[in-house]
Order: sequence, then C-alpha cells, then structure tokens
Amino acid sequence: MRAPSRPDRGAWRRGAALVLSALTLGALTLGALTLMRADRAAAQEAALPSAGALAADYRLTNADGDRVCLIALSDTPLGRARATPERFALTLDRAACASAILFSVDIASWAPGPGHAIRLHGPDGALVAEFTEGVGGTWEALREGDGVYFLVNPRLADPGLHAGDLVGAWDIAETAGKPLCRLELTDTDAGGGTFRARLMPGCPARLVALAPDRWRLDSGSLVLLTARGEGLRFAAQEDGGWEKVPPEEGTPLLLSRP
Repeated sequence: MRAPSRPDRGAWRRGAALVLSALTLGALTLGALTLMRADRAAAQEAALPSAGALAADYRLTNADGDRVCLIALSDTPLGRARATPERFALTLDRAACASAILFSVDIASWAPGPGHAIRLHGPDGALVAEFTEGVGGTWEALREGDGVYFLVNPRLADPGLHAGDLVGAWDIAETAGKPLCRLELTDTDAGGGTFRARLMPGCPARLVALAPDRWRLDSGSLVLLTARGEGLRFAAQEDGGWEKVPPEEGTPLLLSRP
C-alpha cells in the first residue's frame, strides 16, 4: 500500500507568489491610471482661465449688431463648490433681452472655457452658447440653425477708434495681397448712426450682389449693411486692416488701405 503523497510546498509557494505578484501589478496599474486621470483633470482645470479674468459687463449682439442685450458676468460661484463645470452668476434685463436675443431666456449662468472661451449655461447646466475669443474685446459664437452672435467687452474694444478714422477708400480682397476692387466709406449720414458706403467700379458680380450701401462702428467692429438690411461684421487686425468674422462662414473678405 502506497503512502499518501506529501503536498509540494515549493509549488504552493510559487503559486502564492504568482497570485501576489498579479495582485500587486493590478494595484499598481490601477494607481497609475488614477494618477493619470487626476493629472489630466488638473491640466484641464489649469488650462481654464479664472472667472475673475473674464467677469465684466458685455454686450450680447446678433451679427448685424442691431439687436443688443446687456449682460454682466460675475465671479460669484453658483451651486456647490467645485462643481464640474463650476458655474458663475450673471445678471441681465430679461424683459429687454428676450425681445432682442431670443435665446437669452435660456441663460442662467456662465463658465470660463479653454482658450478664454465664455460658455453660457441654462438653469439645468446645459450649454446654451459657447463664445470663442476673437480680437478687440470680442467673442463670437455660432448657434446651429440660429446664426452668429457676439459678446463684446466695451472696456477692451478700441476706445480710440472713431468713424472718421475709417472714412476713405479700402481695397477688398478674398486673399491677402490680391485686391479685387475698392470700397469707399463716406461720412455722409445715412440715419440710425450709419454712414453711406459704395463700391467703386470694377467689382466682381459676387461683391456687387452684396450691395453694401451703409456702414457703422459697433463696439470696435466695422459693420457693413446692405440694402436688404443684412450685415457683414469685420474685426480689426493688427496690420490696420479688417477681416470679416467669423472668417470660416461664407466667402472670406479682407479690407485694407490702398
């Protein structure tokens, strides 16, 4: 009769070591993933500007600049601290704004976004509009199926710019350095704070079809108005010229002195 086999203590120890090694590796992997997520969240948070850097009085306007809602962004937090995303208080004349900017009735708070963006949120935290920073104290947003809107900080808009500075001839181009024809901005009063504008002979049909006949300055932006009441908004450029905004919508247009 054979004696019962004795357990292989070496094999048992090797198995236990393998299990322990696997558990340790799993714990280290989980810890590394947790740290990576924390680092990513910290980096994203660090990329956001502070609410205080963007809190100010703004003018919320449509693309033509003929409908305006005054809105004040505060750096006072709303809800529980460190909510994600953290939202902040704002004030606006709801009755006046509702008739000017229809989606203003949905605005309840705001939050800073990457690249100094300004995000407007509804009562439930849903994003209503995201405005990306442009030039000259202007932020712009494209609302799907609604159109282009602007947030303008009057303090940052060029305070020294006057209508008289823009009077005269301007080259119109779709590509920098390749003018198509000229536009003349006059100081002749056209009513409603606008002045007469006219295209010079030789413009291509696609520009003639725009039929710009008036212009005005609006919080540091140049707005060309057409006989149909439509508007083209231009933002000042560092070289002294003007670029239609947003540039990716429709045909790009540039204005520069001859």
